[in-house]
Amino acid sequence: MTIRPHTTRQLLLDVAERLYAERGVNGVSLREIGAAAGQRNTGAVRYHFGSKPQLLEAVIARRMAPANEARASFLAEAEAEAGEGAALTTRTLVEALVLPLGAQLGEPGRPSWYLRFLAQAFSDREVGRLISELRYGQGRTALWTEVQERVLARLDWLPPERRHERWMFLASFVTHALADRESLIATAPSGPLTPHDDFVAHVVDVGLAIITRP
Repeated sequence: MTIRPHTTRQLLLDVAERLYAERGVNGVSLREIGAAAGQRNTGAVRYHFGSKPQLLEAVIARRMAPANEARASFLAEAEAEAGEGAALTTRTLVEALVLPLGAQLGEPGRPSWYLRFLAQAFSDREVGRLISELRYGQGRTALWTEVQERVLARLDWLPPERRHERWMFLASFVTHALADRESLIATAPSGPLTPHDDFVAHVVDVGLAIITRP
């Protein structure tokens, strides 16, 4: 059976996301990704994506797009409920950050790797820069940045140099908390997991405390 190019591309993205999540962004080569995806051509990844940065961009963009579509819908609904001209609560802004990412968590028997990939990626300066560039892009991908700017505007009681630091505490906590949850799901622990909605709500609660506590 011949694998269509579109299917091959998606397979390579799946494998790259998993291997980067498991071994780190610098712990796996493009050739290893191709081999793990069952590609005989050692240059399969370069054929479909061109380079490692372009592969990373594709991995991030395909997850970021649906997350930001969900974020856009959430913000629109929240603003409609709040009424014209009313400011959204800080909790709502933290929910807009957390909920779309939480929705990408897998479940027992159907694991995901994206949150662990993000946790690995954020530890690499160059990949972090790439993610920032995507988030500052046009359209849906800029919504993370919009939420960030709205949250920072609530921190006017902090010195300017501390505001961005507080945001980074929030972003790091959310990413790693969800990545840890994803890892627990993947390893199928013998004990029951906290229900998904309860866990995500707890992440929102702690994230809100990070932002609002003196």
